[in-house]
Amino acid sequence: MDETAPYRPLLLRAVGITKRFGALVALDGIDLVIPRHAIISVIGPNGAGKTVFFDVLSGIHKPTGGAIWFDGQSIAGLAPDRVAQLGIGRTFQNTRLFANMSVRENVLVGCHCRMQGGMWDAIFHTAVQIADETVATERVRELLAFTGLTGAAEVPAKHLSYGDQRRLEIARALATDPALLLLDEPSAGMNPQETAAIMALIGRLRDERGVTILLIEHDMRLVMRVSDRVAVLDYGVKIAEGPPAQVRADRRVIEAYLGRPVPVGV
Repeated sequence: MDETAPYRPLLLRAVGITKRFGALVALDGIDLVIPRHAIISVIGPNGAGKTVFFDVLSGIHKPTGGAIWFDGQSIAGLAPDRVAQLGIGRTFQNTRLFANMSVRENVLVGCHCRMQGGMWDAIFHTAVQIADETVATERVRELLAFTGLTGAAEVPAKHLSYGDQRRLEIARALATDPALLLLDEPSAGMNPQETAAIMALIGRLRDERGVTILLIEHDMRLVMRVSDRVAVLDYGVKIAEGPPAQVRADRRVIEAYLGRPVPVGV
């Protein structure tokens, strides 16, 4: 960790994370620590293993080796719903919204992992169910306001602009009440104005809501402006980690992106 940065207790620690798919080693001994209230970016060329790493942290894939502790609890191999309940939310590289459901309904789906009632409460509309609905309705209203989607609450998700769909996916992830939010290429496919809006939203997530962010992103301007630290993967191996300016100047990182050795003096 950066010795010049203020101390922050760790929220997540991943040690020796390895993931194999048959003979393919997608992740090879990845170590990463995430302090509370930090914004950490994971970058690397296509096929470097970034999304697989997110899939392992969020429970979609069980690691072949290694350990993950989140808020002091071992989570390696837990199912995605359990990981979400413990406080890790995520978005995806390709949006996975319910296209025919409204913006409000999409965010409401995210609230379900925090509801207290069960099947019988829903069937008989018990006091527990009524309380759940009241809390969820208010939470959806608040999250739509936070992400700037209030005016589109009843619009089907498929009719939103691409930038608004990205914001909706973030709102839905926030509905799970995460302490750690994994954002997989949130600015992909956006124009400069939409990218600037997402950049501002990421900063507000940390500064106003206290959410810790782990970010995969190809837009280096965004990465350099919002990140406290940057980790670089290449062919499933972490080749560099440090403050953004240090990583940007690292020869191994430049070579990984350019695909060739960096000439002396560059």
